[in-house]
Amino acid sequence: MISIAKQTIEYFTKYQKAPRVDELKIDNPSLLESNGSIFITIYQNWQVRWSSWNIKEIKTNLVEEIIENTVWAISKDTRFKPLKYTEINDIKIRIDKIVNRKILQDKEIFKIDPTKSWILVIKKDYTAMAAILPNINQILLNWEDLIPILESKFNTKKFEEKDYILYEIKTEVTDNFETTKNTV
Repeated sequence: MISIAKQTIEYFTKYQKAPRVDELKIDNPSLLESNGSIFITIYQNWQVRWSSWNIKEIKTNLVEEIIENTVWAISKDTRFKPLKYTEINDIKIRIDKIVNRKILQDKEIFKIDPTKSWILVIKKDYTAMAAILPNINQILLNWEDLIPILESKFNTKKFEEKDYILYEIKTEVTDNFETTKNTV
């Protein structure tokens, strides 16, 4: 999956368009035979620079999902400037493939372990959405640590669970991080 994302990044930053599936070298053909939801996070200098995701399978297969999410992340994530071709050697990629998603019922947020699961929160009027990945931040040690982050993400003084749809998400993680990361 990382290879597909890297090829997509190189192709898009060079030609300003998404590659077709047949333009990529696909080492694992099973990715063409299965579908799934992914969350792609691209780091520069060990900081999140771009990301994109979907909670529901949209494309026919995982290769198409990776292409679409990668292109969206590096060109449409409005938090950051688009990735330039000259920057592609300075990035790291993490892909979370969703293997289980569960809508949380009342008070189930209190059972979340943010070191193992990520949480997706959607405002009930669908005007805002936020995702928090596991181990994305060293201050996320228990469910109580989620609340200030959710209040910040939703720009509210008090996070009221009743106003949101909450999902607990389990993923398989693939990345191209080296074992000796710089941690700041």
